[in-house]
Amino acid sequence: MSAGSAGAGQVAVVTDSAAGLDPGVSAAWEAAGDFACVSMPLMVEDQIYPGGDDPRLEQQLVIAAAEGRRMSTSKPSPGAFDAVYRRLAERGFEAVVSIHLSEELSGTVSTARACSGEAPVPVTVLDTRSVAMAQGFAVASALGRARAGGSVEEVLAAARASLEGTRLLFYVPTLEALARSGRIPKGLAVVGQMFQIKPIATVAAGRLKYLERPRQEAAARRRLVELAVEDVRHALRRQSALAAASEPGEPEAALAVHDFYGRHVADLIEDGVAAAFGDRVRILRYPLPPVLAVHAGLGPVAVVAAPRALAGELASPTG
Repeated sequence: MSAGSAGAGQVAVVTDSAAGLDPGVSAAWEAAGDFACVSMPLMVEDQIYPGGDDPRLEQQLVIAAAEGRRMSTSKPSPGAFDAVYRRLAERGFEAVVSIHLSEELSGTVSTARACSGEAPVPVTVLDTRSVAMAQGFAVASALGRARAGGSVEEVLAAARASLEGTRLLFYVPTLEALARSGRIPKGLAVVGQMFQIKPIATVAAGRLKYLERPRQEAAARRRLVELAVEDVRHALRRQSALAAASEPGEPEAALAVHDFYGRHVADLIEDGVAAAFGDRVRILRYPLPPVLAVHAGLGPVAVVAAPRALAGELASPTG
């Protein structure tokens, strides 16, 4: 596919695997030729896994989390970005918008910026100041605008509009993995275990931050469902304000629910949102990005709601 193909725009979109897009969605978008997802390498002890598509990775993460082994992530190499930007230029695109996870969480943005100056076409890098499907919805919105023939400025505006007012909820059933990865002090993990604190976090100013600290797992799960319902209600209000046209019967918002062996909690969220809003919301069940699973251990869940108009084709029943 070239940028001059029927229905194609002149701007391509790039992201990284921290966006948490469903592998099937990401593969379909890449096959269209105007999108690329750069994998973030992970390490379990001294073993490097180049990206989230490694079939051994999930099993190794489960074993490592159960055994308390050291796990870490790494930013993509400059060569990975160079190859993607050049490939898109060779396909005839005139510009690239590269959308990535928070610079406070990873050096991915800095690598993309460094490589953008050497790219054969102009590359504009956007730091989402977030991660997971807060980033993923921004990517979907940007790609939709690019495919509609939008300029670089319009594609960036679509991504920023999606990010504005979108909140990532992140539930962590145990603080041990966060302490091992250095994301929180070890003393805080000990206190959390002592008092059975099951935190619900978000990303604020680009950093992971506690939103609430429920005690006991049942209370944390109930509160997470309540917060997810609040965020969907907010997304529906935003959709009404945007007044975007939609076909009768189509969902008005999308809710992405990630988990890594936290299916029971994810099911509770899905059931709670479905009971509150019915078919007004499309619920997307996506794996938790490995870049988060590495730091959170077993059982974490992440939740992000977005209005239909800012979720791209992901809000469509066939998206």
